[in-house]
Amino acid sequence: MSPLFATTLPRINLIGNPSDIYGGSGLGFPIWNWQAKVFLDPSFSSTEEIPLLKAARIVFSQLHFIKEEFGLRFISNIPLQAGLAGSSALVMAALRVMGEAHGYKWTWRSLADATLTVEQAQLGIIAGPMDRWIQAQENFLWMDFSENKTEVLPMSILPPLRVLIPSKPGRPSGTVHAPIMERWSRGDSLVKDIMEAYGPLVKQARSALLAGDISSLAECMDRNFELRASLFSIHEEDQSVINLCRQHGTAAKLCGSGGAVLALKKGKEGWNALEMEAKSAGITVVEPQLFKEVS
Repeated sequence: MSPLFATTLPRINLIGNPSDIYGGSGLGFPIWNWQAKVFLDPSFSSTEEIPLLKAARIVFSQLHFIKEEFGLRFISNIPLQAGLAGSSALVMAALRVMGEAHGYKWTWRSLADATLTVEQAQLGIIAGPMDRWIQAQENFLWMDFSENKTEVLPMSILPPLRVLIPSKPGRPSGTVHAPIMERWSRGDSLVKDIMEAYGPLVKQARSALLAGDISSLAECMDRNFELRASLFSIHEEDQSVINLCRQHGTAAKLCGSGGAVLALKKGKEGWNALEMEAKSAGITVVEPQLFKEVS
């Protein structure tokens, strides 16, 4: 068997997270700044695989017979625990390369579902489909999780954005979601009301994007964070980055469950002042790369 590899990109949840776990809706897109790459290597021992890749192997073996000996090793430069879906990127890349090696044809949906199965069933992570749908399609998507629908939107309608990443890693997403999922399971009315509020917000943001209404989109981003903060515990480091963005007239929300913050300028002023203060505080500022560079 020849050595093979597959890659998966991180993603940005623009609006709607974390309602996907609760049958909500969302907008999100992949970025090309980083990637997770998983190698299927006949010379590498499977006993040396990290738990994420071991779990991916188990799920793939339930879908397709594996007869060759190989190991899965990886390289990833996606920032650790930054809320950019780095873990699901590794799992999906592993499933992709095993599929390629064994002639197993994934649809985007079967790949996304298998990735979620690895994380939920094998690793006990509380997660939803949003990240995996974006990563499997590698497109800017509008998503309806109650009706299992997606629509591809043009990347060109996205305004200039920045991603701010604190020096300290965020918390694992599963630990963030566990207490809220428990309340949801008990029928907590506050959790239900807040998750239902994301639906109109996603609709408003989608309309704003298509109309080029940056001001309205900025309001949606700020509202998305406020909804989350009314229910979830916000890490002190995350809140400080949000506060910094707002001090500079910038809408801000978490890209995922914590760590990376997505920022959108409300006015016509540039990014220099925010970037300089952020960097002096040890915060990495990145412009999302929306398209693959052509070599």
